[in-house]
Amino acid sequence: MQTLNEDLKSGQFRRAYLLFGEEAFLKKSYKNRLKDAITGGDTMNYNHFEGKGLDVNELISLADTMPFFSERRLILIEDSGFFKTSSEALAEYLPMMPDTTCIVFVEEAVDKRNKLYKKVKDLGHIVEMKRQDSAQLARWAATILAQNGRKITPSTMNLFLERVGDDMENIRMELEKLVC
Repeated sequence: MQTLNEDLKSGQFRRAYLLFGEEAFLKKSYKNRLKDAITGGDTMNYNHFEGKGLDVNELISLADTMPFFSERRLILIEDSGFFKTSSEALAEYLPMMPDTTCIVFVEEAVDKRNKLYKKVKDLGHIVEMKRQDSAQLARWAATILAQNGRKITPSTMNLFLERVGDDMENIRMELEKLVC
């Protein structure tokens, strides 16, 4: 995630990103941060696709289209299954894709032996969003509370996390209730 954060800060983006794993909150958060950083709110140079059965030729055609009044075009592809079943055409296309296009894949699970996975690893960046351990969750929750002018003792934080669980979206919602 450090490389991804550096890319977001510098504004120097790679051709492709793959966000995958079981922590939905982190995937959603980084997906939205990438979208905002690359497009700057521009919807003209942004395409979003979701689900299996996507037309690879249409994706390639869109990726070849130059951005209109912008530096970059973003194509966001979610839950496509491209990283479980092989997508040879897309894997072969990625090295030839223009530098003005960025593709962000968001997947639940991947096969690391997949040809497309290896191409994205070579040309872009792959981030696995794993469940966070209790120490990381406690620091994150304490930061959210501090941003809202609240403090919590370590023993209370441990009890809170014990009751709420380790799902970051659920923790965020429960913290929002506490702050209110």
